[in-house]
Amino acid sequence: MGTCKIRKSITKTIAMILVPLDVLARGISHLGPLRLRQQEVQIQLFKEHYGSSHIVLANIWNDLTTTSIDDARLDDKDKSESGFKMFLIACFFLYTYPKNRGLMASRFLMCTKYCGGERLWKWVMKIGALKKTKIGWDDSLDDPESETFIITVDGTDFRTWEPKHPTYNQDKKQCSQKHNHAAKKFEIGLSVYRAQCVWISGPHRGGKHDMEIFREGLKHMIAPGKRVIADRGYQTKREDEKMLSLPSHLDSKELYRFKSRARLRHETFNGRVHAFKSMSDTFRHGEKKLRQVFEAVTVTVQYQMDNGAEIFSV
Repeated sequence: MGTCKIRKSITKTIAMILVPLDVLARGISHLGPLRLRQQEVQIQLFKEHYGSSHIVLANIWNDLTTTSIDDARLDDKDKSESGFKMFLIACFFLYTYPKNRGLMASRFLMCTKYCGGERLWKWVMKIGALKKTKIGWDDSLDDPESETFIITVDGTDFRTWEPKHPTYNQDKKQCSQKHNHAAKKFEIGLSVYRAQCVWISGPHRGGKHDMEIFREGLKHMIAPGKRVIADRGYQTKREDEKMLSLPSHLDSKELYRFKSRARLRHETFNGRVHAFKSMSDTFRHGEKKLRQVFEAVTVTVQYQMDNGAEIFSV
């Protein structure tokens, strides 16, 4: 009897480290029979459901199993077939953002109470917690011998349910002019010469100006002599904000094209974040969970860039 229990326990445990093809096979197994699908079709189907390649998710999973970050670390129970399935469900949730947990339950053949709630948000938070190693300020950006233009900066808005105002029918400060809708805003800083997100800040209310957000945090990270490429929303006349480099007719043709390409590159990164429906649909889970989802999605996009999907160079 004891031997049977040991064998049963072993079958429920998976290796700490998974190669990409293991992740592909396990991910596809939840989407239907394998025998009728060629590997190329399986890879495409995997990306359509989880938002990233099996290589990307393999790297995220393996980092979760080996990380020293307390909030991201997996315990023995998490390093199991059921734990890995919840990891896949979290990735599926971030990418497809289904309207209710019943849709996820039917997709993964589970009871609704097991594929939502705290079980789901635990994994979203763990993925987002990897930002401590994947997203952060690079010391080389402060090097006086390095390039002058170091990062691009931009604010990006995400639609949310409109919060109730205690007095008025509508609080316009919570609304985004871009979406004409209640929203939250995040600030993103992207390295100019590396495919690396180096700064995130938010959520801020939708009506908050990009310059106000910049002045509260990122402005104080810029070393003397360094420049930040931004759009015209960051116009300023302050002497202590000359680090901002906006489009200008005074620029040479080469510099104008360089800054234009850098801003377009930043928009490409934003587009990859918005490719996740949890970031493009109206968010319905509150501000705290919006932060968790944004961090998890941004971390995932960084893993994409680190594993074969770099954005173009300037």
